[in-house]
Amino acid sequence: MRRWFDLITGRLLFALALSALVPLATTALLAAPPAAEATKASIAELSLSDSAGKPFLLKQWDQHKAVVLFFLGTECPVSNGYAPDMQTLAKRLTAERVACYGIHCDPTVTPEDAARHAKEYGLTFPLLFDPEQVLARAAGVRVTPEAVVLSPQGKVLYRGRLDDRYATNGKRRDQPTVYDLENALRAVLAGKLPEVSETAAFGCPLPRAKQPVR
Repeated sequence: MRRWFDLITGRLLFALALSALVPLATTALLAAPPAAEATKASIAELSLSDSAGKPFLLKQWDQHKAVVLFFLGTECPVSNGYAPDMQTLAKRLTAERVACYGIHCDPTVTPEDAARHAKEYGLTFPLLFDPEQVLARAAGVRVTPEAVVLSPQGKVLYRGRLDDRYATNGKRRDQPTVYDLENALRAVLAGKLPEVSETAAFGCPLPRAKQPVR
């Protein structure tokens, strides 16, 4: 009887330990720690295209005070849940000469897919495509949604979450308590560097990048 009791107890403890490890593994996939110090990164001239297939040039940012990039995932529930916040912020920033773009890094997403997604979620800011994830790597982006604030010259001033609605373990608050992206933008527009230049973003891992043509 003692032997059976020990066997059952051992199996129960193993099952409990395994159940504790599963959420941790999921969190490791979805909570992306900052890859590097944001203020040391910069964006060089990149081979991006817009939704019409036209090449995008960095000099198009020259007349703006700052640039905000929203890295989007069409199938990511976290990214889609933030769509109204992205749109509201982008609309408000237009008057402050801040350019906002949505970035699609999924190589399977076509301009037609992106247009349907934008229409469904009410996104009206311009879209750029980064199927080889050159821009994502340069900025240190690992998940969607993730936001990047750039100077007009392409220097990364902030990278990370929009706010603290999601903790790094995936727990969701009803309302954010810290608006990290807006705080960073407020500092940049005042001619200062953000006090917090990077935060860990929670969301969906970027898909496998398209291999460059050689």
